[in-house]
Parts: sequence; structure tokens; C-alpha cells
Amino acid sequence: MKFICAILCLISSLNISAQENHLALEVDYFNNIYTIKGNALKKYSPNKEFLSNFSDALLGEITSIDVSNPLRLLLFYKESNQILYLDQNLSPIAEPINLYSYTDNETQICCDASSGGFWIYNIDDNQAFQISKQGEIVIKSSLLTSYFKDYIPSKMIEYHEKLYFLIPSHSILILNKFGQFIQQIPLVGITDFCHNNQNLLYLKDNSWFLYSPLAKTDSIAFKMNKSKNCRSKIQNNQIYILCGDKISTQNFKY
Repeated sequence: MKFICAILCLISSLNISAQENHLALEVDYFNNIYTIKGNALKKYSPNKEFLSNFSDALLGEITSIDVSNPLRLLLFYKESNQILYLDQNLSPIAEPINLYSYTDNETQICCDASSGGFWIYNIDDNQAFQISKQGEIVIKSSLLTSYFKDYIPSKMIEYHEKLYFLIPSHSILILNKFGQFIQQIPLVGITDFCHNNQNLLYLKDNSWFLYSPLAKTDSIAFKMNKSKNCRSKIQNNQIYILCGDKISTQNFKY
């Protein structure tokens, strides 16, 4: 009996540790800063002053947040296959949305849509679906297996009416607003990407690179000195770095 209790305590401890180690960082175009740790979301001003927080243990751990619309933040909970919208004060706008309403399969990634709805993707359907703000499927992308092959995308964002997928250590896939293939950018070893002043940047080996399609080699935009267990984002020619509970910022030009 004591052995079973010890095992249960160990599993509980590992789960708590895994949750505490899950860190995420995002920055909106107002330069507000958002950090995720487990099921807790915190918002800071551009001056790194704490503004508000949000958590809902019933929904589970926060998988990702889309801050492309600072007045309507999208939280994705992969564990419960739900999304939740928050206002600028981190208060829920409506009830959580169950993504099983649109597919029988578990959603891997999702993001906000400029039309007011959102996009979801799962590897079993092999498609991205756009859901309208009325809650209807309005767009189904082309089948994507031939582009992903044995890879699973880890990030999806809509930017200037294009849908971008990050295929870790492999490439960035771009679809148009109707979900049709436009371009695949082969970028070996990348772990993240973002847009800054209409430029595409990507993270590789703890450095941010400016993607230049006509250049033979891409240029380094910023090299981080601290990298272990840290997260970073670029917005408005500033880089934001989260290490543990400490947030630092630095201006840069490229």
C-alpha cells in the first residue's frame, strides 16, 4: 500500500513539475506582454508592470495564446480540446468553445482569424478549418500531408490574409486565405518564427534570423546570450526574453 502511495505521489509530483516548467511568452502590437506558466496567464504593460492574470484549472494547462487582436485574446487548451476568448482585462468574453463540435479528432494547433473567427488544424483530418464568428465551418484547406510528410506542425498564425504553419526543424508552409497552397520555405533547424514590420524572422540555435528570399544566406537579427529554458519574442524592433519569472527587453535594428 505504501509503495502504491509513493508511486502516486511521484506521478503527481512529475505532473506538477511538468506544468510548472511549461513557459510561453507573447507580445501584442501595443507591446503588452503575456506569459503562460501551466494554467496561469499573466499580462504586463510595455514597462513590465503587472496588470492582471487569469487561470481556469478546469480547462487544464494553457497550450498557446494568440494575441494578434489585443482586445480579443484566444487561449487554446489542447488537453480539453477547447478555446476561450478573453478581453483586454483577461476576463472571459463568452463560454469556452468545444472544438469537438467541428471535428471528431483532437485539435493540434489553432489561431485567431482576421474575419473574427478562428482556424483549427489536426493531423487526422489533414486539413485546416476556418470557423466563422457564427460558429460555422466556412473554409477547408487543401490536404496537407504531402507538405508535412512525417512532421507535425507546432504553430499556426494568420498574417495579412495568409496562413502560416511552422513545421519544426523543417520549413514554414504558407496558404492563402482560402486554404490553398502558396509557398513552402525550407528552413532547417528552426524552432519559432514571427513577423516584425512585415519582415519574416525565424529562431534557430538561440538566434533570430531575418529571412531574405533573394539572399544566399540570411542575416542574424539578434543573438541571445541566455538561452537555457528561456523564451523570446520580437515585436516593434524590440526583443522580449522570458527566463524563469524575469522579463527583459532590448531594442535592436537589422
